[in-house]
Amino acid sequence: MSTKLRSDSPLYAKCCIFRVPEVLRRHQPEAYQPDVVSIGPFHRGGKQFQLMEEVKQWYLQNLLSCLNISLKTLIQGIDNVVEFEKRARRFYAQALDHISQNEFIGMMMLDACFLIELFRKLCFPDFKLSVTGSVQETDTGNDPILNMDCMLQYLCHDLLLLENQIPWFVLECFCNLTAHNSPYPCLTILALNFFSIEASLASNFKYYSEQNFRYKILHILDLIRTAIVVPTKSKLLPANILSEAGIEFRTRGAAESIMSIDFRDGIFMIPQLAIGELTEPLFRNLIAFEQCYHGRSHKITSYALLMNYLISSSKDMDFLCDRGIMVNWLNSEVASQFFSKLYNDTVLKHFYYGRLCAEVFRYHKITWNKWLEKLKRDYLCNPWKIISLVAAFILLVLTLLQTTYTILQYYHPRSN
Repeated sequence: MSTKLRSDSPLYAKCCIFRVPEVLRRHQPEAYQPDVVSIGPFHRGGKQFQLMEEVKQWYLQNLLSCLNISLKTLIQGIDNVVEFEKRARRFYAQALDHISQNEFIGMMMLDACFLIELFRKLCFPDFKLSVTGSVQETDTGNDPILNMDCMLQYLCHDLLLLENQIPWFVLECFCNLTAHNSPYPCLTILALNFFSIEASLASNFKYYSEQNFRYKILHILDLIRTAIVVPTKSKLLPANILSEAGIEFRTRGAAESIMSIDFRDGIFMIPQLAIGELTEPLFRNLIAFEQCYHGRSHKITSYALLMNYLISSSKDMDFLCDRGIMVNWLNSEVASQFFSKLYNDTVLKHFYYGRLCAEVFRYHKITWNKWLEKLKRDYLCNPWKIISLVAAFILLVLTLLQTTYTILQYYHPRSN
């Protein structure tokens, strides 16, 4: 027993690429499993990834040829390879002793160059980088990624998995080594541009700007989370019930992110969210990342919990869709259960929308708001009901006047 004891922690304090815990994985295992490409060490070597491994080699060779450098020259561009390797290994919450130093460096380089070239190709699909740093026209007809419509969607799914990541500093390193004063935008813009091919994600990046990134990016999934979770100013009842209490729901058109939810003067302002095939795997991996990594607050988990409060049935989902808050590309019944499944077996340290929910609850308790909404809904919902209400009011006034006149005549009869 004493020989198995250890004086140091089995995990590095700053590790941020994890195996998804089984308690989260069991709800939907396929949400955490790559389909076509393996990035990093956790899924390396799978037979289903063999084709994409060959594409990676081809991308790397094309990159080296365009830059007119050798593989050895590229590796020599890394400052202190030994420290580079040690730092990259510390990102993984699992011992990688079975992978030698050369294998690990080779894997990091191959995966990083593949992703960088992929992002650049999508940004400039008809051009390639030359040795002079300019871009030249190229033929993409034989590219198995760009000439298959479905492949980009599969890649989007796989590259957003928590277990399928490499450190961001590795990507930045090889991006800089292969830039050569090229006109390409920075790596963050390249990456967000790539994931914007998914309409359900593009809206989240619309108001992205560099100053939103207060934290150092850890990996691609963390980049997406950071682009979604930007600082904002602020048990909820379902949307339909809140609406009956006089609370108005509007889509927040100029929001910085989906997290920018606000409640003021009885109006719930919620940025639009598109729910598609890629949305659930993305949210599941973002939540898994927040659950595993101590350096990120539980904002995405809080968002899922808040939306689950608002959407308790397909009626609530349809209600929010009618108001442009939700864009649902799934079955209404399935979409209504979307958020309830996301945070099963998760731990929420701090509910990000606690104060907002308290404000909504206080507004809901005011009886006058419910009466006013009932009046609007039952009697002011269309012109005919308004006319009927006005006519009834006029009739009531005339009746009161007639009654008053009759009483006055009785007690104060006219004298002839």
